[in-house]
Amino acid sequence: MLTELKTLIAIKKYGSFSATGKEIGLTQAAISAQIKSLEQQLRIQLFDRVGRNAYLNSEGLRVISLAEEMMILTEKMKFSPSLAQYRGEIKVGAISTVQIDFIPSFLKKLVTYFPNARINLIPGVSDALLEAVIDNSLDLAFMIKPPFPLDHSVEYSTLRKEEFILITHPSIEKKNIQEILETQPFIRYNYKSFGGMLVQDFIHQNLFKTKDLIEVDEIEAIVKMVEDNLGVSIIPNVGLWKERAQHVKIFPLEPQSTFFREIIVLSKKAKHNFITNKIIRDILQ
Repeated sequence: MLTELKTLIAIKKYGSFSATGKEIGLTQAAISAQIKSLEQQLRIQLFDRVGRNAYLNSEGLRVISLAEEMMILTEKMKFSPSLAQYRGEIKVGAISTVQIDFIPSFLKKLVTYFPNARINLIPGVSDALLEAVIDNSLDLAFMIKPPFPLDHSVEYSTLRKEEFILITHPSIEKKNIQEILETQPFIRYNYKSFGGMLVQDFIHQNLFKTKDLIEVDEIEAIVKMVEDNLGVSIIPNVGLWKERAQHVKIFPLEPQSTFFREIIVLSKKAKHNFITNKIIRDILQ
């Protein structure tokens, strides 16, 4: 049943059977079979089905809440009692967008595993977080994967991939991406940030000639400027701004399969930091 419960949790995370299948490497039919088996074992219906679509119902949400608690307890069984008594400091770095949506649940698990540890959450941009891990100022960092080879002393796990989009003020009537970028003021995602480097590569490869207005590092600030009709921008499709996405016009960028930023958790290799390796293996995966 644990396998089916993990799949159920994944469906909540990724939003659909097909998206879940792509993320965890199963066909949509296999996902459906697991959910059918779980419903039979529990003798309850977890989804309301409308045509070919399935939506989590109240029973499904209740089971997911319990399943998440079960997963924490299951993983905790594997955990060494001596590590549970660890009283040192665990220094975690994170970029702003990860702090909003991923870090709270991660910290909840971290506190469960290390109730006696001192946890220090340190905000920062990806290049600074990378250097901090390398020089041992941080135990691990949630950051954007850099567009260059990483130092041989570190290792990483991929958390997710976030596609880039073009956003404009709703008043912009043009539909051609090149025309928008070459006629409207361009609010540039900071050149020096790893995400900004990816944007620059995209613009360069497509031979777009932008009319740069200002360079900004914070995604929320960029969106606010676009809302105020200062210009257009290319940003990752993440952050609290999505709650007010109706205030901007969104254009997908093709091909999305190659234009995204990769969010990773970075740490020193296991031989350098056993505690951090244990955190990543038992809590994040």
